[in-house]
Amino acid sequence: MGRRYVCVENARARARRSVRWLGFDVLLAAAGAVPSLVGAALGSPLLHDDWAFASDSRYLRFSTAFGTQTRSRPLEGLWNWAEFRVLGSHAWAHLFVLAALNALAAVLFWRLLERWLPRRIAVIAALVWVALPNRASTHLWSTNSPHVFSLVMLLAALLVASRKPLTGRRYGTAVALLAVGTLAYEGAICLGVAGLVALAWTRGDPATRRRWIVSTVGVMGAIGSWMLATSPKRGASPTPFHNLSHLASAHFGPAVVASPLVSAALVIGIGWCFAVVVLPGFHPGLHPKLVVLGLVVIGLGAAPFAAGGFPFSTSGFFDRGNLFSDLGTALVFASLIALVLHVRWQVAGAALAGVALVVVALPGVRTVGDYVRAGHDGRRLLAAIDALPSDVRTQGPVTFLPLPSHHSVSEFLIDYDISGALALRYHTGAPLPRAAMAFSAATAGQHPGPAYELVGTRLVAR
Repeated sequence: MGRRYVCVENARARARRSVRWLGFDVLLAAAGAVPSLVGAALGSPLLHDDWAFASDSRYLRFSTAFGTQTRSRPLEGLWNWAEFRVLGSHAWAHLFVLAALNALAAVLFWRLLERWLPRRIAVIAALVWVALPNRASTHLWSTNSPHVFSLVMLLAALLVASRKPLTGRRYGTAVALLAVGTLAYEGAICLGVAGLVALAWTRGDPATRRRWIVSTVGVMGAIGSWMLATSPKRGASPTPFHNLSHLASAHFGPAVVASPLVSAALVIGIGWCFAVVVLPGFHPGLHPKLVVLGLVVIGLGAAPFAAGGFPFSTSGFFDRGNLFSDLGTALVFASLIALVLHVRWQVAGAALAGVALVVVALPGVRTVGDYVRAGHDGRRLLAAIDALPSDVRTQGPVTFLPLPSHHSVSEFLIDYDISGALALRYHTGAPLPRAAMAFSAATAGQHPGPAYELVGTRLVAR
């Protein structure tokens, strides 16, 4: 009877704490959704693959347009077909989907952190994660919706497996969630398998944990092998691990923290934490250990992309490669900021921590502006195309010189087919018109048909 009373009281205490922190859940959800919602309000456009998906889902059969993609990433192909089939070319509607997914990911990450870390570090890490500016494409590029969904499934899997007691049913549910997330995007696989194996070993029943681990590795290994074997990008450049040297700058470089001096301070702080953890004779506290753990998470989150030679970046379309490894980046930043909070004058420490969060968040403001400016350029180009002869704009072939690049962001990417956008605009259906963006002014003549450059609000023949 006494034990039951204690359990009931503990449950009530947890419920009261949960209610008290409900406001923080709402804050995080709002912060996670803000970049997408602001982009939608200011006119961030469909980009790059978005136009092709919107056109293909309207004019082509599913197997023709999404068959290859679905064979390698089954849920990604189905997701893209369904989303663009329903929402069409309404950019704001797609951005609302991204806003909801990012909001959910923020709350799940916070709940996971709260379960494992001291509350102060968990709060800071959650705030840092929503503020990090190095994955803007996952807030503003609609094609990334299934990728953020994959992150949501990964976090949900780890959260389910973190509950006590870790039963076979809970662990099986976690593996199923991870499998669903991986089938949407392979970025979840390494981090998810490592996390579930660690939880099974430390919290599982000794009589069954080995079987759980073997089944996890077997199921996820089969899924990963299938995705690799059927990937349309297999054997394409860049070669595996070609861009791994850019990983550090993608997470701690000046484009993320806005200052080379801050980047240098980060390197020193991370180096010191790593040394006191791995070298003998030191007695590291919790914060240095969490910094090292964060580095491990970065590596696991980046591993699937590194193996494919992914060009890690802090801006443009390739910064989506930071989506999973940013979980570790947030942990590194939060642990270092928490160390600052240990200075003698607590007010000064809190002020420094607040400044650090602002420094991390500021580049993201510029990035939203980049996408909005790209939308303005794209709309000017489409309006100017309306003035071309009917057969040119509805049949082609026609080529357009590159639009301005705003930190590697442009609505119509250089050296890329833009037929989908014109097919939707003029209701021609696929595969017409034949229209492309040139790689540069020098290569425009290599394309068939006339070439035009946008000058102000009109197109000039080149």
